[in-house]
Amino acid sequence: MTDNDDEDDSLAARLAAVERAVTDGEALDLSEAAAVQRQLDDVAADLEILTERVDALEATVQSLHGYVGEIEHVNERVERRADAARAAVERLDDQPTARPPARSTRPAERGSHDDAAGDAEDPADDTATTDEAGSMLDRLRSSL
Repeated sequence: MTDNDDEDDSLAARLAAVERAVTDGEALDLSEAAAVQRQLDDVAADLEILTERVDALEATVQSLHGYVGEIEHVNERVERRADAARAAVERLDDQPTARPPARSTRPAERGSHDDAAGDAEDPADDTATTDEAGSMLDRLRSSL
């Protein structure tokens, strides 16, 4: 053996003696502490990633709350309009189906033969008005 080997052995023996004195004879297992530190670092990194994901999810949830609130507001407006339309249809259903007075396109001062012809109601006009009202009611009902 060389002098360097003797010195290394002597140094190792001295270091072992100091370790025994400091630890009261118990050997320190630093590999376990290093493993715990690595595990702690991994947990800290995972916690940071999870915190970022939770923040992103909270922002998304807030956005969805706003979107749902807007939809609810629109639904309330649509519901009010639908209720008003339904009430209008019910009012129309409750009214008698009388024909509204016809507008005369003739001058009021015509001869007597025009007045006699003008007093007779045209049945085609009555069905056209009824069909238009029925059609409007059907469209309103289908939209509700």
